[in-house]
Amino acid sequence: MPRLAFKPDSSFFRKIAIGAVGSRAICSDLANHGHTMVELERGSTDTKLWKDVKRKRVRIPDLVCLQCGVRAESRAKTKPILAMSHSITDEARAWDFGMVDSDLIGFPVCEAIDEKYWSSGRLGPESSYWHERNWVRWQLAGCINYFRVGDFRANPHTKISTKGVTEGSETSISWDAVFSSRSGIVETIADRRLTIKRTSDNHRHTRATPPSMQIFVGQGEEVQMNQVIAGVIKPLTTPDLGCTGILPADYIPHLLDSRERTLRFTGVKLARLRTEAAYRDTVAELAADDEEDVYIRLEALSFLNSVCNEPAAGLFAPYLNSADPQTQLEAVIALGEAGTADAIQRLSEILDNAAQPYFVRSAAAWCLSRAGHQDATRRLLRAFSDIDRNIREEALEGIVAIGGTATPLLLAGLQELDQDIAAGCAEALRQQRTLPDDAVMQLIEEVRMPDPSSWLVWLLGHLPRERVAAAIADLQQAAPKLHFAISLLWAFTESWIARRWELAPGPDFPASEDNAHGV
Repeated sequence: MPRLAFKPDSSFFRKIAIGAVGSRAICSDLANHGHTMVELERGSTDTKLWKDVKRKRVRIPDLVCLQCGVRAESRAKTKPILAMSHSITDEARAWDFGMVDSDLIGFPVCEAIDEKYWSSGRLGPESSYWHERNWVRWQLAGCINYFRVGDFRANPHTKISTKGVTEGSETSISWDAVFSSRSGIVETIADRRLTIKRTSDNHRHTRATPPSMQIFVGQGEEVQMNQVIAGVIKPLTTPDLGCTGILPADYIPHLLDSRERTLRFTGVKLARLRTEAAYRDTVAELAADDEEDVYIRLEALSFLNSVCNEPAAGLFAPYLNSADPQTQLEAVIALGEAGTADAIQRLSEILDNAAQPYFVRSAAAWCLSRAGHQDATRRLLRAFSDIDRNIREEALEGIVAIGGTATPLLLAGLQELDQDIAAGCAEALRQQRTLPDDAVMQLIEEVRMPDPSSWLVWLLGHLPRERVAAAIADLQQAAPKLHFAISLLWAFTESWIARRWELAPGPDFPASEDNAHGV
């Protein structure tokens, strides 16, 4: 049984979400030090999962800087602790597998500042029904502590423990450290006792540090909440974290020639993202090497397509047609990484092909949502009428993720004769956090025209009342039925029942084709 088979979906997703939040926080934080961080591990800043097929991947640091090439791994936590998952028996699951001494490890503390939970259950004559929802608002709590991998390797861990069955029964190792519980000024240090005066209210707090730990701060120094102030490994300081802004001329060749596969992968990815066409021959050799790791070969194909303009269809066909589902999935994702016009065309063809496995089509939809290209958005809109309702939901999720740039196409889609497409466009617009004022004005103008779209009316009834109330009030005399319909929708969306409303509550099972796939 796979290691993660024991993890409940909700628990596992929460951990994936924390990891993505942490990776995003490190991207933002290192940007303040001059870095331009991007994903090195595909999907490290996202929560997309495919339950049907576990992704084949090289264990590799999450992020890399495009300017200086430094790699960074996020080990996000919900409390301040220097701990990492580890395997004593499986080398590939060791805490430092695939990393080199110069790599950074950051420990962001991700705090749930607002969490709402709702559940409902019923028991029928022959079946039971359970439905739950969970909303969490995350924020970075305090500072992020950074260390070099080499510093951890040079200092043996001080604690080891085994996680529970719901956590995959993994081993966790940790290094002793003392964290500041507040942001403030170190007022005194005496007899290994630190007194910190909190900035917000001048409250003083004294903390003792064990003799086995080194104190890393001095009197009069400013500290942040969750900053490591004492421990067995000293965190990096601001000067240590600054980006040089320069990638040495021999850096990418060194990576491409390395015997360490994660370094070869990093070299290919940097060459692609920096559009370094000079490495075409070396990368082509990696792509053609049947003994090379498939993850690296696929990244090499993304380079050849995006940087060297080699046709995507010929490059990726052997992998897309592989008998190995993991390779198929990773090939689709690598195709999406290329992001070229013909890559988008190939992804569209995959999404169009109902004979393809669901996980392949799902991956194509996800890639199209990340492409940032109008043709990709148009193809996702067409998927609102797909025969597989799960694909429709994938397309909706992707369109919502695209955000404001999809708005013009969604507004036009409200007029589609295909009601499934019009419905998807209406729901995607409803889910936009802030619909632009010009878009709202366009909706108001169109609803005043003779015989407005039903989904246009539905959408206006789901927008915040204050944004359109004045304009809709004008319809009371000119179009009383339309005014009544929108007012009725407002009455529902603002009522207490709307937050818990379900289309078909109770133990009625969906049709089998609608329930064939997981999240």
